[in-house]
Amino acid sequence: MDKPIVRIENWSVVGSVVYHGFRTLEPGQRLTGDVMGHTNLRNGSIYTSAILSVDWGNRLVETHNSLYHLGVVNEDYARWMWEQEKSRAAA
Repeated sequence: MDKPIVRIENWSVVGSVVYHGFRTLEPGQRLTGDVMGHTNLRNGSIYTSAILSVDWGNRLVETHNSLYHLGVVNEDYARWMWEQEKSRAAA
């Protein structure tokens, strides 16, 4: 099955739709953000199914049904990632 490639903007990573804290971009987590051009969904905000793989080189995230091309990251999530990196470097 060919998966559609969908652009996602203002994206961040969460563990589930219930828990709204940020998570690291890795398999098992979920993307949330604004999508455009999805074949089965209207343009707008979404929570994806669980992430299967991440291809940072091509900025692609694969879920069960789609491939998401990462656009601009959510500012709050970018700040959270920076804080996480800063904490790891200090440890």
